[in-house]
Amino acid sequence: MNNWLSRIPPKYWAYLALSFWGALSFMWVNKTTYGIDEGAAQALLLVWSVADNVVSSIVTLGLPDFRAVFLAPVGFLWTGNVLAAKITTIIVMAIVAWVFYAWRQRSGDTESALLATGLLLISPLVLDQIDTVSVAPYLLITFVLGAWSDNIYRKSPQAFGGMYFAQLFLCLVSITLHPAGLAYPLALLWTWYRAPLDRKQQYYYFGGITFAVLLALVLTFGWSHVEWFSNPMKGLSSAVLGSADGEGIGAFRWITGIGMLFILLLVIWKQASNLWADFLGRTLLAALAIGLLTGDETFGTVALTTCLYWGFPLLLQKRTDMQGGFWQQRGVVLLLVVVIATTFMSIDKAHYQDMLEGELAPRDELIKALVENTVSFSKDESKQDSLTGKSIRIASQWPARTMLACQCDTLPLPPAANDEQALFAMLRGVNYLIFDPRDPVNRSLSQNLALMDAGKVETVVLEQGGVIVEIKKSPIAQKQ
Repeated sequence: MNNWLSRIPPKYWAYLALSFWGALSFMWVNKTTYGIDEGAAQALLLVWSVADNVVSSIVTLGLPDFRAVFLAPVGFLWTGNVLAAKITTIIVMAIVAWVFYAWRQRSGDTESALLATGLLLISPLVLDQIDTVSVAPYLLITFVLGAWSDNIYRKSPQAFGGMYFAQLFLCLVSITLHPAGLAYPLALLWTWYRAPLDRKQQYYYFGGITFAVLLALVLTFGWSHVEWFSNPMKGLSSAVLGSADGEGIGAFRWITGIGMLFILLLVIWKQASNLWADFLGRTLLAALAIGLLTGDETFGTVALTTCLYWGFPLLLQKRTDMQGGFWQQRGVVLLLVVVIATTFMSIDKAHYQDMLEGELAPRDELIKALVENTVSFSKDESKQDSLTGKSIRIASQWPARTMLACQCDTLPLPPAANDEQALFAMLRGVNYLIFDPRDPVNRSLSQNLALMDAGKVETVVLEQGGVIVEIKKSPIAQKQ
């Protein structure tokens, strides 16, 4: 039996381990339509509308990011299935882990790459990103595919060949995903500036990358789903404690974020030359610098990846003294791995228990309350709707997530109005408003609703995640 097992190539053991992790991850994720990232929900809804040839208000939200490219196959094959998108994200993350391990193994860091890969896959932040179909796994796979494409092209260069256009397309994809995606075209530009194969191909790449970057910036319209200048401590603490959706920055998260920042700066300082000499490391460095402007969980994921894959080699660079005691035989590393893994798995277990109990983030609880309210509204007005052919229409701060959950027409919130009368005129045909009144962007909307005459609007739900306002008297009825 031992001889038979020893003849199995290591890569098949790796496939088995990743498959086992994928199965556990699928059991861990939420099976409902709540909790999906806004950009992912928009991409899924657009793909489903195209697949079923259904006219949807989702087109009013503009062009989604290029997660739609990754989600298009499952969107066409399993239309309306959110779990298919989460399975796709699990597969994407497994590929990212495999490529990162292989890339670092090529640099001679086999032992540290193995430890880093294992901790990355069980980290609460990565599992949260999978559960919400967020940007980070798709951004990381764009980075690793970009590094792989550059390596292949330099081995067999061919001007205007497939790998040339593949790299330009990856530049386009990475930028639309997140501002940190600018790191890949910047790293590619630097590589061709410092180490060009020849002058002509250098000009080809400079021109192609510039065109791809400008086109991507036009398509993104400023990354509408990204919150700029968020507290980076929130993203860094999420690298250890998981997503902080709906939570404030408490003292414990501040301490964790500061500790994570110290470790990140130490790793960058010690490994600066190795990071900059490596194409993938150079990309991560640029992503960290740009991601600092957003401070979100994507920034936290990039920071965690950098600390794991370039931090463990610092701990393992000393030779093991087999004649020494526990501390001379990688005792510090073993203790650190046990502490980190135990922390990660404890947080994962707590999240899984919350999922079994049906607990949701505050904004998802608000959307769920809206769904329940619209269901009762539909029952009360079913006879009238059948005669008039009208359907419920909602204006939401999170239109794609709301549309995915309630399966009804959803529009973005109306723009800022001069007064309450102008706002009321904009609400023609809208039945509900759902938004966060504490968000500075919604200050004008909150003030105008507060000044509106009694009987026109009514607050039906007020929760931690926001407020639901019902339009009691439509502008059309008022005119009549």
